[in-house]
Amino acid sequence: MLVDYHIHTNHSIDGEMTIDEVCRKAISLGIKEIAFTDHIDLDWPDPEFDFASIDIEQYILEIDQSKAKYKGQLRIKTGIEIGMQPHVLDETAKIIEDYPFDFVIGSVHIIQRMDPYQGKYYIGKTKEEFYRLYYEETLRLIKEFSYFDVLGHIGYIKRYSPLPYEKEDDLLHLDLVDEILRVLIKEDKGIEVNTSGFRHISNSSMPSIEIVRRYKELGGTVITLGSDSHKLSDFGFGLKDGLETIIQAGFNKITTYTKRKPYFHSISKKE
Repeated sequence: MLVDYHIHTNHSIDGEMTIDEVCRKAISLGIKEIAFTDHIDLDWPDPEFDFASIDIEQYILEIDQSKAKYKGQLRIKTGIEIGMQPHVLDETAKIIEDYPFDFVIGSVHIIQRMDPYQGKYYIGKTKEEFYRLYYEETLRLIKEFSYFDVLGHIGYIKRYSPLPYEKEDDLLHLDLVDEILRVLIKEDKGIEVNTSGFRHISNSSMPSIEIVRRYKELGGTVITLGSDSHKLSDFGFGLKDGLETIIQAGFNKITTYTKRKPYFHSISKKE
């Protein structure tokens, strides 16, 4: 079952495609179900990027209109990707409580008020140090915040690291990764296989198959699949490779959501 559960439209400040464009392309690609997950990231440290500017009412209205328009052709879910920072967790939780989301991705985009995308985060740190800090912050936040369904793009900082990628990067600090996975499993939360990593020099999902497999070994069952696309040319990219990663890691079911409740669908190598 091919799905895409991580999609950013022009309702996100960094999105370049419309909801309708995504729906039409999904149908053309044979994708059965999608979840729109535009950004809400409160108090972004760079004033040039207002990731809290989304008009949630208009966003939900347009998704609802598409649900009606494409009924019988495409299953469409109302999701959101929320950015977790320690000082805005209560405010973020209130947003999740106030709107009828089907699905919520919890992500760490800012670490100690620094955005890895802009490079400052990496200055003066070794690779081991900046990975450790990222995982420590992620662990801290998921222990404090529970208003999400899956943890987004584990290993996110490899996208923007100024140091050459090495396969061993995906295996750094596995002790911390295990702690993160155990917290998620204890709280009945999942991980996503984010296929934007197949657009990266690593040519692998985020998290890597080793971490996906470890999640399975520890007892994890909730796993979603998403392209993390912001423009139409990236929508759906790598989904088949991501599905293969899920299968190779030992899963035989993929997860979708309705009204924050997980549903499990059998998958096979034939898909």
